[in-house]
Amino acid sequence: MSAKSSLAEKTIVVTRPLTQAQNILELLELRQATAIHFPVISISVSKNVDIAKQYFKKLTEYQVIIFISANSVHYAMSTAQELGIGFNNSMLAAVGPATKTALEKYGCTVAIVPETGFTSEDLLNDPALHDIAQQKILIIRGDGGREHLRQSLEERGALVDYAEMYRRQLPSERNSINLTQLPKHDTAILLYSAESAQNLWSLCTLEEQQWLSNIAFIVGSKRIAEATTRVGFANNSIIAENPSDEAMLTALSTWAQMLPHS
Repeated sequence: MSAKSSLAEKTIVVTRPLTQAQNILELLELRQATAIHFPVISISVSKNVDIAKQYFKKLTEYQVIIFISANSVHYAMSTAQELGIGFNNSMLAAVGPATKTALEKYGCTVAIVPETGFTSEDLLNDPALHDIAQQKILIIRGDGGREHLRQSLEERGALVDYAEMYRRQLPSERNSINLTQLPKHDTAILLYSAESAQNLWSLCTLEEQQWLSNIAFIVGSKRIAEATTRVGFANNSIIAENPSDEAMLTALSTWAQMLPHS
């Protein structure tokens, strides 16, 4: 019989949409945890996709095309297939390894990816994005989001366009489970963005909001931890090295080892 996992009999609430959550849900089950899928963001096609299509029709004008997330890859590739075009002749950049992997699954070669980290700041450290005056760059992303990447590229003299492929929304329905019925001391919540923290707060009843103030949050960055506290949850965050499944599981193990043994 295999050794008992540190996450055995722990309850882990995963807040990502199912397409992104499937892998960690399976990994949690393998570790004998009770995994609860409680998505706080729904993903759908952007209302700006027609503008994005116009940019796609002139991809050869861009020296660099930056993909912000795996979602940006999936929606962009679907649109490109519809238009009968491809990205194989472009210099592609990915904001992190998950985005890079998504591109490679579509047969694309990624030229620029951070050596470490998953953020716009990490991507901007790549030498290929330093001397870019007068270069045209297309950022493929979801609606809204941070402006830091575009602003920094423009400060370096680049000409930047956005192709917004998808939008993130508050789900129209939530998981019907009453979070207050979960084990109080053996439950942790996984959060992957500042928006997720806000949405979780919005989806919860007042009773659940109060209950969550005593629950541990495993978050993918310091910025998400700050947002979690700012929204109204107590400062109970454990910050993972990054938002990858591996790093979040490592942070979960750290949390589990800190719990009092019964």
